[in-house]
Amino acid sequence: MTSRQYYTDKDAFFVDSCESIKIQVLHYPPANIMLNYPPILFIHGAGVAAWAWDNFCRWFSNKGHDCYAMSFRGHGQSTKTPKKEQWWSLNDITKDVSVVTDTIIARTDLKPVLVGGAKVRDQYWASLD
Repeated sequence: MTSRQYYTDKDAFFVDSCESIKIQVLHYPPANIMLNYPPILFIHGAGVAAWAWDNFCRWFSNKGHDCYAMSFRGHGQSTKTPKKEQWWSLNDITKDVSVVTDTIIARTDLKPVLVGGAKVRDQYWASLD
């Protein structure tokens, strides 16, 4: 029986969004850089942050994908706002997804596959029309 060894290195960086908001992005580089798979951007749902995708990111990066997981504004290590301004619109979060997606394209020259966050993901796709 062989044991599985998953690629565990990750790094974090921040992307400047609108209105002085910094978006946390966790990056899991591919274990095999010879493969030219599209990058994957994991988008979380309500009540969690980028960390929720850790196991998936590690698994896919072990298979050769360049993986990213973002934390919405107010989540994870992304910019927090005063309590009275804690609610953001779907459009605000969609703009954040757009900025992170553009950053991934600039880093990899490839459009990422978006996984998770169905409502936000669908709103992002609709904004591209």
